[in-house]
Amino acid sequence: MDKIEKAVYTILKEIGEDVNREGLIETPKRVARMYREVFYGLKEKPPEFKVFKSNNDQMIVKTFKCFSWCEHHLVPIEMKIAFAYIPNGKVTGISKIIRRIKWWCARPVIQENLTNNIIKDFVKEIKPKGAMLIIKGRHFCELIRGVKTESWTITSAIYGVFRNDPEADKLTRL
Repeated sequence: MDKIEKAVYTILKEIGEDVNREGLIETPKRVARMYREVFYGLKEKPPEFKVFKSNNDQMIVKTFKCFSWCEHHLVPIEMKIAFAYIPNGKVTGISKIIRRIKWWCARPVIQENLTNNIIKDFVKEIKPKGAMLIIKGRHFCELIRGVKTESWTITSAIYGVFRNDPEADKLTRL
């Protein structure tokens, strides 16, 4: 039994579960496999951006859903992500943007830091005229414990030409 399995076994025992009942016997192994899968962003290198020359100077917007993990409670955060940028002579593959953002999400986080880390990473690598990221997160720690409410937290990071546009965040409504 590896360290994660032992820890899960101990947690189950400490909360009063019968660790030998049929439904729980394999749980420590399953949880250990799941943690390795969902936290891959801590061990794997970030996916590389593929960059192409382009004379496009119009905004590119991508929206999608993904999950991350609350660093305070280790429970999921469901996220709706809106990402936009204005190229500066080059573009990157849209799937690469999604892969890179999901890599950032594959670790325990607080949403505020995640938002800033993602946009700073993109701006540093791609150097667009402007970039914007809006994350709408539903934190399961709020949903299942504590305040027990189904609310959404919205964070944003806005760089370059978008900073001068008071309506910029409306461009990527979630």
